[in-house]
Amino acid sequence: MNENTNNLEKKIVEKNLLINSYDQHDDSQQTKIQDVEIELDGLLYQYYKMLRNKKE
Repeated sequence: MNENTNNLEKKIVEKNLLINSYDQHDDSQQTKIQDVEIELDGLLYQYYKMLRNKKE
């Protein structure tokens, strides 16, 4: 894997850890959780595209 892929993997892990650190039952943190989930979705899509392009 190249450096870009490794950086994306690190960011994905970081966002997952951040989501897990928030209290899922605290309503005041739901907006923060949703924002991080949106960022995570974007990172996962980028990672998917990188892997797909690598296979072709």
